[in-house]
Amino acid sequence: MPRKRLRPTMKDVARLAGVSVQTVSVVINNKPDIAPDTRERILSAIDKLGYRPLAIARSLRTGSTRSIALVVSDITNPFFAKMASTVEDYAHRSGYNLILYNTHSDLEREKKYMESATQRWIDGLLFVSTQDSMGGLDTLRAAGIPTVAVDRIPDHYDGPSVILDNLSTGRLVAEHLLELGHRHFAHISGPLDLRLSRERLESFQNAIAARGIDPGIYAVGDDSWSCESGYHAMRTLLDARPRPRAVFASNDRLAIGAMRAILEAGLRIPDDVSVVGVDDIEFAAYQTPPLTTVRQSLTDVATLGIKILLGILRGETPAQTQAVFEPMLVVRQSTASPVMGKEG
Repeated sequence: MPRKRLRPTMKDVARLAGVSVQTVSVVINNKPDIAPDTRERILSAIDKLGYRPLAIARSLRTGSTRSIALVVSDITNPFFAKMASTVEDYAHRSGYNLILYNTHSDLEREKKYMESATQRWIDGLLFVSTQDSMGGLDTLRAAGIPTVAVDRIPDHYDGPSVILDNLSTGRLVAEHLLELGHRHFAHISGPLDLRLSRERLESFQNAIAARGIDPGIYAVGDDSWSCESGYHAMRTLLDARPRPRAVFASNDRLAIGAMRAILEAGLRIPDDVSVVGVDDIEFAAYQTPPLTTVRQSLTDVATLGIKILLGILRGETPAQTQAVFEPMLVVRQSTASPVMGKEG
């Protein structure tokens, strides 16, 4: 019975190259102070023996690992799940591997993941920042790793980015609800330590106030942007007098949670309360009633982000530093004119 062929070891590489195991280790870890001819001899031995993936030897020669990283704040959020799927698919078709980091909206974990990404020899990084401040940026800059911000732009970041026009988003929702005849408003925001949350809130309220109408109250959701967060925020808003007749939630999950609270209170959507969300996630169209929302094409946003990053890796200069996607209102059955005589 033939003996099973053993995988080559570092000792095998060292023996073939005529060097010590320690010298092989130094080359594999891309450390300096190795003579060029010695380095080349070791890399050739790695190639010949097939020691570990051949990509190791190639990456040491070319300076590229064909790996990129994506950092998101919450992979359970359908928005980020769709983004990750789109980026992974495009990266795969372009010959790159994707490393995913999920920060759970934890600043310290985000910073550690940034440091980890630089140590894994990644070629570039796409990221969605947890908050407006982002401690890991200095690490990336020092390592010279190209980056592209998606959805959120942290403070002091001047690199390429792909975002939604959040000021237009709030204004678009306000105009829709005003045209329906609403006069009693409320907003459920994302965490206000994020610029996009503040922009959606302020533009929504400013557009209403410009008509000489009270922009109403707001409740702040937590950093999970979850249905549960929207549910609890809406329960608080329903205690207000006059009761809000039109609610703008800063994402679809918050809106879906708000809808549950409204129905539990014995109210009807949209007869008693109209509801609008943002993102147009898959579940939005399958609510009862289907949710009116502001669409941003997650596929387009993610695809443009990865295209810009790969272009930079090819030595190209981005055509624009900041790509801004204009929002589109998708009107469904969760919004309608207020029923007369139903004021809270």
